[in-house]
Amino acid sequence: MRPDEPISRLMTETVVVIDVGRAASEALNCFVQYPIHHLPVVSKGRLVGMLSSANLLKLELFAPKASADRGAYLDEHFTLEQLMRAPVTSLRPHSSLSEACEKLIDGGVHAAPIVDDADHVVGMVTTTDIIRCLLQGPPRKSPLSLPDEESEPDKERSGEPPHYHRKPTEEQYSIAMRTAEILHVEERDPRYLGKSMLYLDQRCACLRSVLELADRFLRSGQEAEVHALLLKAIHAAKRTEEHATGQTRVPFLLD
Repeated sequence: MRPDEPISRLMTETVVVIDVGRAASEALNCFVQYPIHHLPVVSKGRLVGMLSSANLLKLELFAPKASADRGAYLDEHFTLEQLMRAPVTSLRPHSSLSEACEKLIDGGVHAAPIVDDADHVVGMVTTTDIIRCLLQGPPRKSPLSLPDEESEPDKERSGEPPHYHRKPTEEQYSIAMRTAEILHVEERDPRYLGKSMLYLDQRCACLRSVLELADRFLRSGQEAEVHALLLKAIHAAKRTEEHATGQTRVPFLLD
């Protein structure tokens, strides 16, 4: 996915939202019932704020342990308008991937709602979505219109093999990497296939580490320790790329 492509190709289209007039305990229940970490708050259908699972779950810990119903305690002492973050870092469906990255970084947030011209929430994009896209490519979207009757028939339905390369088995991948290393070390690599394989394998490993820690960070309620590990993995990935592209003074094995 190119940096100039629209974020609509990447965004999650089914988004859980909550009205600003609902009770704080209902927002807490949303985080418990659904696999989400960010909850847009709306008023008359329009985006007005954003809630984080980490903030709300931490807030629940402040409720007295002797309280029989912590949800009732939250409802008595807090409203969603008090708890939500506003204004919200949001994007339009036509916003580019690079613009989304810049807004997430500048806003210091890990998720941004996608809104239409009426500020109605139509999607959501997170840092995990972007990292997964860089690692695995954008998710496949359904076509917006039906194909022409005279257009080429769907090859998957016609039984023809699809025109993409399937992932090799672990054994096949291991053989390919050993071959790439031999080609590079023995300087029998005129078309740089071996060097390219070694670089891509290393880059993929760094991105996979970042993706795993990003998922763990969001699922753990954004713990400080996991956040530190995530930042360390991102830094390592950047340093590896700098080495690979010759942008640092430290020599790199593939140079």
